Amino acid sequence: MFKYNLKEMIAQKEFRDKKRLTLTEIAQKIKVSRATISRIANSKGEYHPKNEYIEKLCTYFNCTPNDLITIVSDTPEKEKGMG
Repeated sequence: MFKYNLKEMIAQKEFRDKKRLTLTEIAQKIKVSRATISRIANSKGEYHPKNEYIEKLCTYFNCTPNDLITIVSDTPEKEKGMG
C-alpha cells in the first residue's frame, strides 16, 4: 500500500519559506483540482493518483517520488509470523 507524504512535504515547504501553504494554492499552481490534492493528502492507501499528478507535485516540491511516496505493508504483523 502507498502512503503519500504530502502533508509532510507541505510542512517542510512552509518551514523553509516561512509562509503558510494551502491545498488550494498548491492545486492552483500545479493545475489540479483542490479535491484531488485533498484526496492525496488524506489518503490512507485507497486513492491512487495519476502519475501525472505525482510528477506535478514532485516538480512543485522539488523532490522525487521516493520523497512523496512511502510503501507501507498492508499485511498485519501477526499474519507475517512476526507477532
